[in-house]
Amino acid sequence: MKGHHKSRDKIDLLHSQYENFSMNENDIIDDMVTKFTKIINGLASLGEKIDTDQKMRKVNCALSPS
Repeated sequence: MKGHHKSRDKIDLLHSQYENFSMNENDIIDDMVTKFTKIINGLASLGEKIDTDQKMRKVNCALSPS
């Protein structure tokens, strides 16, 4: 049961990172893509899939000026 809690905590953390994902003013595109890919791959490795359209919208929002 302890491993389940660790997995749930990791999923929650990655979901939080996904929801709050944005491109910082000093980020370059390659760094932003790498950060996003790590979040998406982490979620996928834990069985959490995100629809391609959702991922595209998230990246578009991250690139849009606030």
